Order: sequence, then C-alpha cells, then structure tokens
Amino acid sequence: MRFGQTTLVDIFTATVAEFPARPACAGLSYSQLADATDTAAAHLVTLGVKPGDRVALALPNSHFHLIAFLAVLKLGAVVVEHNPQFTAPELEALFDLHGARLAIAWEGCPVPGPVVRVGPGGFDWPSAAPASAGSAATSRPSPTAPAAAPAAPPAAPPAAPPAAPPAFPPISPDDPALILHTSGTTGQPKGVVLTHGNLSANAQQITAWVPGLRRGQERFLAALPMFHSYGLTMSVTVGLNIGAQLIFVARPTAEAVVDAITTHRPTWMPAVPTLYERVIAHARAVGADLSGIDRAISGAAALPTHLVEEWEQLTGGMLVEGYGLTESSPVLTCNPLDETRRAGGIGKPVPGTELRIANPDNLAEDAAEGELLARGPQVFAGYLRVDPDAFYDGWLRTGDICTQEDGYYRLVGRRKEIIKVGGFSVYPAEVENALRAHPAVAAAAVVDTGEVTACVVLDAPASEAELLEHCRARLARYKIPRRVLFFDALAADALGKLRRNQVRADALAALAAPAAPADLGRTR
Repeated sequence: MRFGQTTLVDIFTATVAEFPARPACAGLSYSQLADATDTAAAHLVTLGVKPGDRVALALPNSHFHLIAFLAVLKLGAVVVEHNPQFTAPELEALFDLHGARLAIAWEGCPVPGPVVRVGPGGFDWPSAAPASAGSAATSRPSPTAPAAAPAAPPAAPPAAPPAAPPAFPPISPDDPALILHTSGTTGQPKGVVLTHGNLSANAQQITAWVPGLRRGQERFLAALPMFHSYGLTMSVTVGLNIGAQLIFVARPTAEAVVDAITTHRPTWMPAVPTLYERVIAHARAVGADLSGIDRAISGAAALPTHLVEEWEQLTGGMLVEGYGLTESSPVLTCNPLDETRRAGGIGKPVPGTELRIANPDNLAEDAAEGELLARGPQVFAGYLRVDPDAFYDGWLRTGDICTQEDGYYRLVGRRKEIIKVGGFSVYPAEVENALRAHPAVAAAAVVDTGEVTACVVLDAPASEAELLEHCRARLARYKIPRRVLFFDALAADALGKLRRNQVRADALAALAAPAAPADLGRTR
C-alpha cells in the first residue's frame, strides 16, 4: 500500500459515507459532524478565509476543536495549532512566526488579532470579520477549558449560519494542512509544516501497523492535547480513518481520564508515562474498573517496565512504546502489539518508513550506534523558516542517538544533550533510567551544569548518598552524577515532556543558592 496519496479531508469524507449514523463524538453522528464542519466552513468563508490562508486554533480538546479543525482543512486553508493556556507574550511570539489571519480561540485565551470565540455553548460567530482581540494580559486565562467538553453543540448558534455550505476547493496531498510548533525544549520553537499527505500517511500507517482494529467499532480516548502531533494523530486522525468514536478529555487530569474510561469504556488510549502513572494511582485509590482498553500506546518519554505490568494488570489489554517527532506527523516506530514486542525499546519502523543509523561525525557512514535518520511519506518538507540542519541527503535528522538489533530500535539519548566527561560521552537518558530504577524516585533528569548533575523528584525518602550508591551499582564511574538535587517537580510541557533547558536553569539556580542540607532527600 502507498501511504499519503490522499488528503485528510478525503479520509473524513469516506468515513462519513461509510458510517453516517455511527457515533463520532459528543453525541454527534459522523453525518452530523460533517454538517457541523460544513456550517463552520461557511462561516469562515463569510469571514474571508481562502485556500492557503492560515487560521490559528487555540482550543481545548472537544468536538468544537475537531469541527474547527476540519472546517479549515475543507477550505484548503492551513490550521495552526496553539496551546490555549499560553500567555499573551507566548502567543504573540508564535503569531509573529506564522502570521495567521484569523484565530478561533477559547474564551479568555489572549490571542492577538481577529478572533472567533468558542465557549461551552459553542462558536460565537460574528456576522462580519471580527475586530482585533489583542490583549496586554500576561497572566494565564482562568479557566481556559471546561472541566469536561460540552455534550453537544448548541441548537442555534448566536449568529445565523450562511444559507448553504461553500463550494469546497480541490485539495492535493502536497498542500500544507497543519502548522505545529516544536516544544522548544532545546531552543526557540519552530513552525513545522505538515501536508495533507503527511497527515493521511501517518493515520494510514498506524492503522496498517495495529492488528485487529475494527472499522466502525473502536472507541478512542483523546486525552492528549490536539495541539500536539501525538495527540492529534494517535487519537483523532487514526480514529477518523477507521470510523472510531472519539472521547474527548478537555483536561487530562487523572480524575478526568479515569471518569472518561469508566463512563465511555474506550478500547484505545495513547498517553505518556506520567499520565499512565497518575491514572493507575487514581484508579487504585477509587477502585475504578479500567478493563476494556485493549490497546494503549506510550510515547514522548521512556516507558518503565513496571508501568507496563501495572497497566496491563488493571486493563487486561496491552501497553507498548512508540517513537516519533513533530516533523514526522509524528510516528516513526512502534512496538508490535503482540507477543513479539520488546520492553525498553521503541520498536520497529511503521510501514512505509525507512530508518538509518549514521555516524554523527560523518552522516554518510552507517554506525552501530549513532544518529537516527528517517524518511517516509509522513516526514515533513521543512520549517516555516529554513533550517539547513533538518535534513541530510533527503533523510530527516532526528537528533536522537539509537542502536538497532534484529529490526528493533532502542533510544540511547539526544545528540545535543550529550555531556562530555574526561573525553567520554554521558547520555542523560541512560543515567535517568538508572535513577528511575530506584523505588523512591518518581522522576529524574540529568543535566550539564559543568558536571553531571541529577535532578530528582522523590515519592519516598532517599538521600543523595543512597542514590549515588544505587548508580554505582549500575553505571560506569564517569557516568555517575557528581551532585543530586531534589525538587518537588521537574519542568515539563503540556504533553508531560521534560523541558530540559528549564530544568538545567533550575539546577543552576539551586546550585547558586545558599547551601541547604544536601543529604535529606525530600518527597513530593
């Protein structure tokens, strides 16, 4: 099968034709969802949106977010996703980068420029192009999302809809569909431009990779934010591709996720290790039944083996680890969802994906351990601003150091995060894995402060000396941290991915602060 030869709009249209009465989301059938997107698209045409225009979305997970997303795509315009909890300065920096002509934003979100507001009651469509909604506010709007997504759109929107849906333009798989922003964990965020072909390819690749997905019968939990590629693809576009019912969680707290699971009984769940950990703890605390989640996927961070065991005990399903980048829509690899999976690794390339491990100092040479290079129909063509280091000879440079055995890949660490000690390379991920193996460690990050420094969050009392002794039994001498710093939490983005630059800044600040008892590890 050739992936990415169609558009996301084509995929949605085909699913609506196949399953018109099938529940899509929030009480809407697929046919009703299509009608709602047509109405939204007609409003956008009235507001002057044309093919190729960029329309910013700053919305929590909900059917309103999906309606806006699909409406923009149907018009041949480009969705630009944003975190609705960003401050005005954060949003202004991104708008300066992409220059969207219009925003569709949750009430209270301080987006600059013309905006269509969305709240629990639905879209507040203006009758003409909206006035500028720029704001000088710098604090986070509160609240930016409802405790739960509304059950259904309002019966009558505030502004009367146009008389008929617009005539939709032809769209090519090569046309840009989406702009996402990299997390900025290693620098300033960059705008990643993904085409319709990229998005449709990854949805089709995942569908082909996962055995036994039932068209028109699955229920997908959408707890990860849609403004991130992982949540958007693994919950939404894959779900649309097979006619799944989408269960939106506006705020991915443990309580909200457990409630969604027990109420709607999803069969599929993508998440990150920290969310799985919190959901397991809350489910046990309240005695919740999590059974029925047949398949669960983890990404964005290493998946501890004990989490897999605990999750599978509670659900009766299977949990495996995958890997990807925003630049690859995002999935490049995933462990098989069967007995051939391998713990501690990121699995095999999904169908249609080619991978190479190259010598970081000479990318023309293959290596047993080196930088992972990738190409495939899900890989983007470039950033909003040219990055000459993004590709090598047509291969996407992931920046991740990997090894491979029998077709299974394992992450060693990020190339830019390597810490040099006496001529040796220390990969933070390896040291972090060793620290997380200690029963008292809830989270760990290793950063370069001029020496190898471990930043740790504890679940139970442990001292610096105890953790260092634990590392000595598992790591070569040069890899052992020189210092262990204790924190209540480590900086992370909305997906739960470590913000390593901020953790390093926090570590440097802690080291510069007046000395405190160093050997009294504290718990959360």
